[in-house]
Amino acid sequence: MSSKLNREELAALEVGHTTISGVLAKSIVFCFIFCIVTVPVVQIVINQINPDQTSFLDSLQNLFCENRTNKLQEESFFSTIKNRNNQLLERMDTFEKQLEEESFLRTYLLAPGQQVLLKLGYGNEKVYPGKDSWLFYRPDMDYLIGPGFLDQNQLALRSEGGKVWEASIEPDPIRAITEFHAQLNNRGIQLILVPTPIKASLHPEFFASGSYHSPLQNRSWDDFLSRMRAVGIPIFDPAPVLQNYQKEHRSTVYLKTDTHWRPEAMELVAEKLAAFIHSNVSLSPGANSYIHQQKRLSNRGDIDVMLRIPEQIELYRKEEVNLHPVITRSDELWQATTDAEVLLLGDSFSNIYSLSGMGWGEGAGFGEQLSFMLQQPIDLILQNDSGAFATREMLAKELTRGRDRLSGKKVLIWQFAARELASGNWKKISLKLHEKPESDFYTPPPNEQRDVTAVVVEIASSPVPGSVPYKDNVVTLHLDNIHDMVTGEEYGQSLVYGWGMRDNVLGALAKIRTGEQIKIRLMDWDMVQGKYSSYRRSTLNDEMIELELPVWGELLQ
Repeated sequence: MSSKLNREELAALEVGHTTISGVLAKSIVFCFIFCIVTVPVVQIVINQINPDQTSFLDSLQNLFCENRTNKLQEESFFSTIKNRNNQLLERMDTFEKQLEEESFLRTYLLAPGQQVLLKLGYGNEKVYPGKDSWLFYRPDMDYLIGPGFLDQNQLALRSEGGKVWEASIEPDPIRAITEFHAQLNNRGIQLILVPTPIKASLHPEFFASGSYHSPLQNRSWDDFLSRMRAVGIPIFDPAPVLQNYQKEHRSTVYLKTDTHWRPEAMELVAEKLAAFIHSNVSLSPGANSYIHQQKRLSNRGDIDVMLRIPEQIELYRKEEVNLHPVITRSDELWQATTDAEVLLLGDSFSNIYSLSGMGWGEGAGFGEQLSFMLQQPIDLILQNDSGAFATREMLAKELTRGRDRLSGKKVLIWQFAARELASGNWKKISLKLHEKPESDFYTPPPNEQRDVTAVVVEIASSPVPGSVPYKDNVVTLHLDNIHDMVTGEEYGQSLVYGWGMRDNVLGALAKIRTGEQIKIRLMDWDMVQGKYSSYRRSTLNDEMIELELPVWGELLQ
């Protein structure tokens, strides 16, 4: 037999035995060590020169010295070890995010690197570039091409996933929605679901070539519809409405570089939804109280912003839209009415043309248009992001605090992005009305504010700028040992909301750490609730503290 090796055998030997010279090996090791040492050293020097940035050494000290809670003293030894470990992992995660955000490499290399990738047809971990300068949000695409959201294996994987220091999520929308429906039904309130289709459902032609039967949906969609109807929950699906509009007008229904729908498409959905409501619920006669105005504006889309390209480098043109803000016939701005018969729970699809901070105008959102189409007032509970639970949770907190937002309601419209069915946390939330509880948490007197010193007991994590499709984020803090800076009076503790991120820039509140003493101005929440309650908010892990009445906080210099 021949002992000569064939090509496959020779290749296997060469792969397993790579020979390099001693000089090359030393050079590679030197370059590696030089890079991993130089980057943090340069970063430390930059932080020392720039006093506005958090010191690397201070952050490293906080990583190991923070004490997140005193509850651990009451727990068993093994529970204490587990909780301490989870707290350390959480702080390590926060520390890594801070390093990433403040890195000089990110500052100087991210934008040019992203531009190179876009020329090659690639986006980033959140953005997929499409055809004709269209941009798509990756979680939207994951919803369409991923496994069925009702698949049992997928439900099990999602419930077991997540970060170890966070409570496990409840991935099944069927259970959460049917329980929510039952609670509302006990109060004589009709629930109507409005699962809003994501961009690629209606515009797959701008992402990939081929023939499509739009609207596209996740493979569990039909099963979801049939199971909802089986328990008597009405569903208003905007997708066929938007599809018909596309065909009739030969026009797009979503913004090119944003995750949301165009205003004319949203107004049509509001019109059809109003007719659907009338066919399912008997409302009081409308008073013909509202009229439309005209407004035109342009803006940069939220997906474009997630590319982290400086605004002065205009890779994608701003998009123009025609809005119809709603006002009363007495020329007053439209306002939600808490004693209305209709309550809308909605996410950013409801907020986009209503919340000025999103950059697409105000007074012309989904709630305003629905009110105009019904010609009667409606009540709103809106919050960007987490449509699976955020607005239900806000409603439940109102009831827990003794404020019955469901009083006099005949119908509750629950609008959420369809992607939430596959990625949201569908935790069950009780709608039980409580008596107004006694609380030792401090709130300033109505329409007043206080300048105080306080110690940070806990602070919610802020998202890395550009990692979410919203440029603003409210952060939550638990403060204790609060003292008035003028009188010295002691106020105890407070639950505080404040700006953690504005216009994709982390604020000072997002950078403080637990155990830190701060100076902060506390304001009565009712003074700002109408302006700030709809913004995305990072919450605390302690659900009991989250039930307390909040105050608004602004850090003092």
